[in-house]
Amino acid sequence: MKRVGGRKGADHEGRDEAGRLAGPEHFGTKLVVSLVLSIMVLMVGYRYWRLLEWRKILFSQQARKVHAVSRTLQVAIENTLKRGRWEDLESLFREVQDLSGIDRVTLFRGDGSILLSSPPSATRAAVSVPTIQRVLKEKKPEGFLGKEEGQQRFHYFTLVRRAWHGSPSVLEVVVSTSLIEQILATRRSEIIFGGLFMGVLILSLSWYFTRRNISRPIAQLIRSARTIGSGDLSPRIPVNRKDELGSLAVEFNRMAEGLERARDRLLEATKRKIELERQLQHSEKLAAVGRLAAGLAHEIGTPLNVISGRAEYLLADMEEEDPKARSLRTIVVQIERITRIIDRLLGYARAHSPQIVLTSLARVLSSVLALLDHELDRRGIQVELKLPPGLPHLAVDPHMLQQVFINLLLNALDAMPEGDRVRIAAEARNDWMEVSVEDAGCGIPAADIPRIFDPFFTTKKPGKGTGLGLSVISGIIQEHGGRIEVTSQVGVGTTFRIHLPRYPDQASGPAIHLATLPDGLPEASSD
Repeated sequence: MKRVGGRKGADHEGRDEAGRLAGPEHFGTKLVVSLVLSIMVLMVGYRYWRLLEWRKILFSQQARKVHAVSRTLQVAIENTLKRGRWEDLESLFREVQDLSGIDRVTLFRGDGSILLSSPPSATRAAVSVPTIQRVLKEKKPEGFLGKEEGQQRFHYFTLVRRAWHGSPSVLEVVVSTSLIEQILATRRSEIIFGGLFMGVLILSLSWYFTRRNISRPIAQLIRSARTIGSGDLSPRIPVNRKDELGSLAVEFNRMAEGLERARDRLLEATKRKIELERQLQHSEKLAAVGRLAAGLAHEIGTPLNVISGRAEYLLADMEEEDPKARSLRTIVVQIERITRIIDRLLGYARAHSPQIVLTSLARVLSSVLALLDHELDRRGIQVELKLPPGLPHLAVDPHMLQQVFINLLLNALDAMPEGDRVRIAAEARNDWMEVSVEDAGCGIPAADIPRIFDPFFTTKKPGKGTGLGLSVISGIIQEHGGRIEVTSQVGVGTTFRIHLPRYPDQASGPAIHLATLPDGLPEASSD
C-alpha cells in the first residue's frame, strides 16, 4: 500500500510539474503571435510604401526618356521639312517607331488631323484635339497616362514649328508602360510571397528563441537533476544568461562539481590501493623467481659444470670427424644455453640500484655498437646513428642503459635474419630526451603488443628467447623515471621510443653523483 501511494504521489508531482511548465509555454505563444503580427504589419507597410516610391521613379524615368526622344524628333522634323524632303520624314518615323518601348509616333496639324503617323492611324484626331490645342496655345509640352486598347500608355505632345506650310504642328510620342507594369507586378508578388516567407521565418525564430529562453532551461535543469540522481555526475547546465535561471544553473553546476570531485578522490584512492597491491604482487613474483633461480643455480649449476667439464675432456681426445664428438659438442652447447638461462633468471630477479652519473647518450651508444660490431657485420646489419650536435647529458646508470640498447639491438637482429638496416635517432624535447630504435624486421602482431613487456612472454620460436629481455628493459627505464613505447606493423618493422629525463633532478632512484663515466664506455661522435 505504501508503494502504491508513493507512486500516486510521484504521478501527482509529475502532473504538477507539467502544469507549472504550461504557464511559460502559453506566455511564449502569446509573445510570439503579437511580435510576429507587429513586425508583419510594419514590414508590409514599409515595402508597399517603397513600391509606390519606386513606381514614381520608374514613370519619371519614362517621362524623361520620352521627352528626350520627342525633343530629338522635333529638331529632326524641322530640319527635314526645311529641306523639303518629306520621304525622309517618313523613314525617320519608322526608325523611331522601331525603338524599344515606342508604340507610335504621330504628327498632327493644328486642327487635329494627322499629317504623318507610324504606324499609320486615322482614328486618333478626335481624342487628341483638346490636348493639341492646349500645346499650340501654351507652346509647352504636355504628357499624361491613358488607357488604350486595355493597356496603359504614356502620351507626350510637343510643339513643332513650321511643320506644314510654315504652320506649327504637334508631335505625339506614345510609349507603352507594360514593362513598368510587369516590374511593379513582380515587385507586388515579391512583397506578398516575401512577406509570407518572412512571417513564417520570424514565427519560427520567435518560437525557437522563446522555447530556448523560457521552457528549455527549466526542462534541462530537471533532466540534469534526474541524471545526477541516477549516479551520473557529468551533466552541466550552460550558463549563458544573468537572470534567476542563470544563477540557478551556476549553483547547480557547483553542486555537481563538488560531488564529482568527491567521487574522483574516492576513485583515486582506490586506484592507488590497486596499484600498491599490483606492485606487491610483482615484488612477490620477483622474490619467487629469485628463490627459484638461486635454487636452480645451486642445485643444477654444479652438476652442469661437472657434465660440461667431462664432455670437454672427452672432446679433447677425439678426432674432429668422430660422430661421438659431434654429440659431445651438442651436449656442451646445450649446457651453455641452460647456464645462460639461469644467469638471466638471476639477473632478472636481483634488485640492482642504479648508479646514476651524468653521461652522454653518444658514449653509451658508441660502447654498445663497439660490443656488437662483430655480430652486426656477421649478420649484414647496418646501423644508422642520427644524434644532433649539442645533445644534453642524461642522468642515468650507463651500464643499465647500455643493457637496454644491447637488448633492443639483439631483438632487431633476430627480427632481420637476412640483414637490413637499424636506425637509432635522438631528439631533445623540453625536459625529456626521446631515443628511437627502428628496425625493418618482421614486426609484432597488434594483439601481442600489450603483452611484450610481461615477464616470460616472447614471440620468438621455442629455444630462441626467454621472454625476459623487454621486461628487463621496461624495468630499467621505469627506474630512471622514464617510459618506453612501441609501434609495429607486421612485415614492415618495429620502432621502440624511449623517453628519459634530461635533467638530473628529474631522474628517479638514488641521488645523482657528478662523477666521471666508468671505464669501457668510449667516446663517440654525434654526427
